[in-house]
Amino acid sequence: MRYRRFGTFTAGIDLPGEKQATLNRAIEACDPLESLRVPLGPCGGSVARPLVSVDQRVSAGDRIAEAAAGGVDIFAPLDGVVRAITSAAVADGRDLFTVPAIELADLSTPAGVPEAEETFAWQEAEAATLQSRLAQGQLSVHHLRNESLVRWISHLHTTGCRHLILNGMEHEPFVTANHRLLVEHGQEVVAGLALLARAAEIHNDNVLLAVDAERADAYGLLDSPLSDYAITRIALPRVYPIGADPILAKVLIRKEVPYGGSLHDIQAAVIDPATCFAAYRWVACSQRLLGRVVTVAGDAQLSPSNRFVPFGAAAAALANTPEATVLLGGPMTGLPSREDAVIGPTTDAVVSLSTRPHVASAQCIRCGWCRDHCPVGLHVSMLNDRYELAQLARAGRDGAMSCLACGVCSYVCPAQLPLTARVSQLARQVADSKGLQAQCRPFALPQESQEEKA
Repeated sequence: MRYRRFGTFTAGIDLPGEKQATLNRAIEACDPLESLRVPLGPCGGSVARPLVSVDQRVSAGDRIAEAAAGGVDIFAPLDGVVRAITSAAVADGRDLFTVPAIELADLSTPAGVPEAEETFAWQEAEAATLQSRLAQGQLSVHHLRNESLVRWISHLHTTGCRHLILNGMEHEPFVTANHRLLVEHGQEVVAGLALLARAAEIHNDNVLLAVDAERADAYGLLDSPLSDYAITRIALPRVYPIGADPILAKVLIRKEVPYGGSLHDIQAAVIDPATCFAAYRWVACSQRLLGRVVTVAGDAQLSPSNRFVPFGAAAAALANTPEATVLLGGPMTGLPSREDAVIGPTTDAVVSLSTRPHVASAQCIRCGWCRDHCPVGLHVSMLNDRYELAQLARAGRDGAMSCLACGVCSYVCPAQLPLTARVSQLARQVADSKGLQAQCRPFALPQESQEEKA
């Protein structure tokens, strides 16, 4: 067997994959677009400064906005004319942010994933050289939070990161964008992973590729590059949410993120195939990718597909399902889309779901399902009490900041309570009160007793 089988974790749920409509659909070009609203942030919380004026014609690849401190420059995804400096909503972390945007019209026809040829021997380059080339590319991370890739690598150096994991699990229903990247451009993705490890000075023995065991046979072409770079390949069972970063790290390197901490505290980092692909194309081929692969799917989607979508494309235009509920991301953790929502680096899917009649929540019946299935082992019903009683201090002691916002508790709740939203809100409030960031997705429980105090 080409992939090592590894362990799993307690709790979680077995979700239906719902991937059959797009799993074997090759990546296609995006349909022609009327306009783009290219977001100027967030990238590490920084908004770029526009360098163009209204009615100015730009070509694909032209720099149209200059980065603020810690951010990245913005480039035109397609040929077009600047129509306005406007705004757009873009996903970052677990929220949608309204940010300034440059509207482009009279666009050229979108193309699929462009061809490229390696022109730079990155395998022989020193870490400093790779970091310099990545900085020139003005690349951003496509995984969860949109931040400068160079800044991300610098943080790995600062924290002494020793383990780098490529998360190829794609554990949410409907979403297949990363799977198609691994199938069609997997050799470049693996090269990008090795490149990032070299730039971060992480030894290849500590670089891991984790994929779904049910799809491992589709990645046969990766055997040679994985062996060449001495990257460990691991096939994991599909139990949701095993692809959540803290759980993936716990399963693979047997370490838990401390309460209120992050993966950096256990000297680990998780990256996605899209970031590795973009890094390889720039460093090795001097080609800047001006979009990303997005799955367009869902039970209300009539034309499911995997598409290479320019940044700034309207999510509503991709979905083209006016009567459906549209999400940016998968159905478990995706964000409800808005009319002004556009595709950014962290958006891997636009999922259209049939709108169902609203069902009023009932009172908690103390069934314990939420606690039994919580991958972190939180006493969710107790935290729901803390939410209803506004007991913020107790919520912190009861582990609110360990919530992964995976949606499992809401999924299994027979009372239809919005448990995930409530516990996530508690986590943000506790984090704010402690001056921490809830987006770090801490995993381990605090040391205090988890039993409810009298």
